[in-house]
Amino acid sequence: MSRKAASRRIAQLLRDYRGSAKDVMTDADYPPDDPHNIPGVYFIVEYRDWGHGREPDRVKIGKSDDPRLRLANLRTGNSAELDLEHVIYEPDNGRRRALEAELQHRFLHLRVAREWFRWTDELSDYVSTLCREQCWERRYL
Repeated sequence: MSRKAASRRIAQLLRDYRGSAKDVMTDADYPPDDPHNIPGVYFIVEYRDWGHGREPDRVKIGKSDDPRLRLANLRTGNSAELDLEHVIYEPDNGRRRALEAELQHRFLHLRVAREWFRWTDELSDYVSTLCREQCWERRYL
């Protein structure tokens, strides 16, 4: 199943079933190899140096129904390497917008430009803690 087809299938599951995120993500059609391709608030990390020993430079905090597609769009015309670090699941667009604004305000002191922030230990720790809790939970349900 292609990423686009998987995204459409997940969106359909969310529309058809009003249960929890865990219920949707344990559905047989949910792509288990890609727990970050879910609607929500994403953290896309930018690496200035390509290759081995690369160091993260900045992070984009944004919202999307399809974070992998958003990543692909951001890569177009960008000379830096970009990776999707984590997605906080939120199917409701209004709450997703509020969560994005809350996180951008929380890390306002690290803002570089608009939705881009310096990748510091503080932000790295925040994202890695979220991912350890949420991604592990999804992977081992």
